[in-house]
Amino acid sequence: MKALHRRKKNTGSSETPTPRSHRYGIRSEWPLLIYPALFLMTLVLLYAVNRSIESDLATPSTEGHAPHGTTTTSGDSGHGSSTTVVEGGRQGLPSDSMIPSHQSGQAPQTPPDRPPQSDRTVDSAGRTALVADRTTQPMNFDHLPAPQRMLALLQVAIAENNHARIKECLRELVAMGDAAVVPLNDLVLNADDETSLWAAEALARIGTPMATSALLDTLSQTKEGLYKEELGKRISIISNHDSWPLLLDSVVLTGDPVVVRAAAASLSRMADTPIVDEIVGRYDAATTEAELERLSQLVSNIQSPGATEALLSLAGRVSSTPQDSLQQAAVDALAKIGDSQCVSHLLQRLEATPPGQESQIFNAVTRIKSPEAQASLLYAAAGNKEVSAAYGRSAAIQALKNYPNEQTVALLEQIVAQEDNERVLAAATRTLDEIRRAPHAVTAKADPLLKSDDLLPGTPRTK
Repeated sequence: MKALHRRKKNTGSSETPTPRSHRYGIRSEWPLLIYPALFLMTLVLLYAVNRSIESDLATPSTEGHAPHGTTTTSGDSGHGSSTTVVEGGRQGLPSDSMIPSHQSGQAPQTPPDRPPQSDRTVDSAGRTALVADRTTQPMNFDHLPAPQRMLALLQVAIAENNHARIKECLRELVAMGDAAVVPLNDLVLNADDETSLWAAEALARIGTPMATSALLDTLSQTKEGLYKEELGKRISIISNHDSWPLLLDSVVLTGDPVVVRAAAASLSRMADTPIVDEIVGRYDAATTEAELERLSQLVSNIQSPGATEALLSLAGRVSSTPQDSLQQAAVDALAKIGDSQCVSHLLQRLEATPPGQESQIFNAVTRIKSPEAQASLLYAAAGNKEVSAAYGRSAAIQALKNYPNEQTVALLEQIVAQEDNERVLAAATRTLDEIRRAPHAVTAKADPLLKSDDLLPGTPRTK
């Protein structure tokens, strides 16, 4: 029984499962270790690549030169070197585009390619110094049409404040004539800066009807202000005779005062017989007082010697008094021109004017200030057959205040020292005082041994 029981017990114990050996478990789980190993290898590889990129960014591409857009300077106290990014001529901290990816969190970006304006270096004390460009990249405008190319060069010259180059560009643009009008006018019409004023100057110098019309239209469209006044000054220098009909129409038909002043100023410098004849014809056909006044004012401002003959004809005989505002305007214009013919006519007219009516002619003579008139006025002041003491001499003496030079002062002092006529003496004394009160007074000592004739132009000064 005991033997049978032992056998049964042994049989039950043999049915219980026997645990697997530990080495079999390790053999079945080893593929799981591959993933940590790959992860570690990836980290090592990324670290190596990152160090390589960082080394490339820190190393100059060419020996002795910093990367494009940076300036490298060495400290003066052995503290290593510093790199300052200069972009478009401005100095500052390194931009994000130049920071390595591990610092900015972004992939490196290439800075925009544009020519540097200037480079600045920073010393160890933080001071900024301007240094010359290491490279010069001239702009090429050869692909542009001739007018646009020259206009682009003009803009560059203005930006560089190169006056010699500005003058050269203006000459080239003026030589192109009407071919340059459209691009020049586009700039004047769409801008209000220094460049556009130079463009307006070029148009005025071209001065053809096409250029004049463009300028007048632009001026009329420009709002009131300093820029409009500056444009008007450019129009006033137009001297191309072919454009006078346009200018005259602007004076008569335009209500814009800036346009009227600019056009009238230009006409006053180019007026000749055809222009004066046309003004007279329009005066006779005028229907309003405003037109009559505007045309009379236009004639009175003429200062071109080319209009002398037409104005003398319009003014009439020296013995007649002006019959209307246009004739009086012609007298005023003769005083502005002031050549020898004009001075002679005015002095004769003054002598022929009845007493009490001479004030207008007298005042016209005293306003003469053309350089060509000084000699005639000196002779009249000293006394000649055309003038009397009461009118001609006194008016000529007062006109000499417009010529404050040594020759005038010497003659006036001689008159004061020797003259007996009270009216002439009073005029000479008053005029001499006005000249001496001027900011830059001219003095001359009268020589009692000299006569007035000895001080006149062309007369030998002998004692």
